[in-house]
Amino acid sequence: NWDKIHFYKPKKGAKDGGFKSRIGIYEVLNVSTAIKDLIIKGSTTEDIELQAKKEGMLTMLEDGIFKAAQGLTTIEEVLRVVSE
Repeated sequence: NWDKIHFYKPKKGAKDGGFKSRIGIYEVLNVSTAIKDLIIKGSTTEDIELQAKKEGMLTMLEDGIFKAAQGLTTIEEVLRVVSE
C-alpha cells in the first residue's frame, strides 16, 4: 500500500541539490534458458519482458522506486532519470 511508504525528500537549499552521493538504478536481464528460447524464436519484446519479470527481473522504474522507499533517492529523481 503506497500510503504506508515514507518517501524521503532532499534537503532544501543545499548546494549539492540535497543529495549526499550518487547511486545507480538498474534494469538487468539475466538470459535464462527460457529467455534464450524466446529470443531464438523471435518473440516480441513484450513476451521476453513478461518472462523476465516472472523470473524476478525489476524494471529500472521498479528498482528506482525500491531505492526511493529505502531512502537512497527520491521519487522525483527516479522519475526524472527514467523519463530521459
